[in-house]
Amino acid sequence: MSKDFFYADPANISGQFLTIEGDESKHIVRVLRKSEGELLWVVDGVDRAYEVVIRSIQQHTVECEILSVHERFNETEIEVTLAVAVLKNPSRMEWLIEKGTELGIRRFIPVSTSRTVAHSPKENRLKKIAHSAMKQSGRSYLPQIYPITSMDSVMHHASVFDLKIIPYEHTDEALFIAEALRHRQKPTSALIVVGPEGGFTEDEIHAAEEAGFVQVSLGKRRLRTETAALVAASWVIGNY
Repeated sequence: MSKDFFYADPANISGQFLTIEGDESKHIVRVLRKSEGELLWVVDGVDRAYEVVIRSIQQHTVECEILSVHERFNETEIEVTLAVAVLKNPSRMEWLIEKGTELGIRRFIPVSTSRTVAHSPKENRLKKIAHSAMKQSGRSYLPQIYPITSMDSVMHHASVFDLKIIPYEHTDEALFIAEALRHRQKPTSALIVVGPEGGFTEDEIHAAEEAGFVQVSLGKRRLRTETAALVAASWVIGNY
């Protein structure tokens, strides 16, 4: 039987006890009809999962005793950051956040590139989607979602990552991603940068080369930005 996961704010976890509040507690009590003595799984969004037993149910809170703690529960070995050009269609960005969270991506950076069509994603809504997807997939880490960042800034901070890849279809020099990853020393962190529907400019690709990015191909077919992002992330997470 699959587990249901609930969220507890880390500030409400102390010693052998934790408190579940708000909509989470309402769902536990009013929808699932849980009662004292029943077991739950709880995640804190900062890499821990807890098996707990309900000790007390109040009007707006569920008080639990912690039975066991699991570090980095259902998290990937490699920490993947996905920097993706802002999508024109907000629903596609939301879909990307949901599926990327399920996949195991730890950070999302919406990027403004030379060919990005101006659009400001609703950061709070994206965070709510990530929060829901974290629980649905049984992850213990809530992915970070950054404000829109310039391509220059992404390149400037890329040096902290062990592996840096950039899918780029307009060159014959790019290796298929499987080949590009095959003989690399196992990294602990990766940055994947995916361009807009119009692609990267030559100047942006040159800047990425200078920052140590490896150009990769995702195959012969042309993929939408959000599809390319998940395909690339899947290869990296699956390979390491």
